Amino acid sequence: MTALALHDLSCYSKSSLTVVLPVMEALGVEAAVIPTAILSTQTDGFDDIYIEDREHEMTDIASRLEGLGVTFDGVYTGFLSSESEVDAVMRIVGRQEGLKLVDPVMGDGGELYQTVTRSHAERMARLVRKADIITPNLTEAMILTGLEDGLRKLGQGDIKDLVDVLRSLGPGRGVITSIPLLAGGLGNVAWDGDEKRIFQYDDLGVSYPGSGDLFASVLFALVLRGESFFGSVSHATAIATYAIAESKRHGRERRLGIELYPVMKEIRRRML
Repeated sequence: MTALALHDLSCYSKSSLTVVLPVMEALGVEAAVIPTAILSTQTDGFDDIYIEDREHEMTDIASRLEGLGVTFDGVYTGFLSSESEVDAVMRIVGRQEGLKLVDPVMGDGGELYQTVTRSHAERMARLVRKADIITPNLTEAMILTGLEDGLRKLGQGDIKDLVDVLRSLGPGRGVITSIPLLAGGLGNVAWDGDEKRIFQYDDLGVSYPGSGDLFASVLFALVLRGESFFGSVSHATAIATYAIAESKRHGRERRLGIELYPVMKEIRRRML
C-alpha cells in the first residue's frame, strides 16, 4: 500500500508530518509527502511562528510525480496554510484516483486557528466535497455545517443533525472527533453510509496537538490495508487516547505535541 500525504512540516514539536510519516510507515503503508507549508513550530501554544506557504513547490512536485507515472493507493490532506493552497490541493487531489481522506484542519476549542480565515474555511468545505473520508473535530464539523452553537455536550439528536449535514457535503464515510457527550466522557462519532457508531472514551482533561494527525493516520493506514472502517476507527480511537494518556502521565508540555515513542510501541503491540 502507498499513500501521498499533503501536510505541513513543523520543524519543532510533534504534529503533522512528523507524526503522519512514522505512524503510516509503522502500519505498513509506504508514504510519500508533499509539504504544504514549513513552520517553525505547530500553531497551538506558540506566539512567534515562522510559516512559509509552499504552494508553488507543491504544484511543481505533483507535476513531476505525475510525469513519472507515480500513482498512490490513497491521498491524505491535512493542514493548508492559505486559501490559494486549498485551491492547489483541490487540483492535485482531483487528479488522483486512490482513496481520499481530508482532515479539514481549521480550528479547535470553538475557535479558528490563528492562520485560518473565514474565507479559507469556505474553501476547505469545497475540498471536503472531494473526499471519501473526512475527520473533522467538533469545532471543524460545526464550521463546515454552519451549526456553530458552542461546545456544549451533544445528545443523539444533535449528533444525527451534524452527521446528516456532513454527509450531504459528499463524503460517504467520516469521523467527528472529540465530541463531549451527554452520556458522559468524549466520543468519536463515525458514519459509513447510513450507519453511525459512537466510540466513547474517557475525558482526560487535556488535549495535545498532533493527536488528530495521529488519529487520522492510523485510521487511513488501516483502511488502506483492508481493515473494516468501524474497526479502523476503534483502533485509531484507542491509539490516540493512549497517546494523550501517556503524554499526560509523563508530564509532557502540551505545546510540544504528543509523545510519539510510546505510541509506536503500542502500535506494535496492538496491530503488528
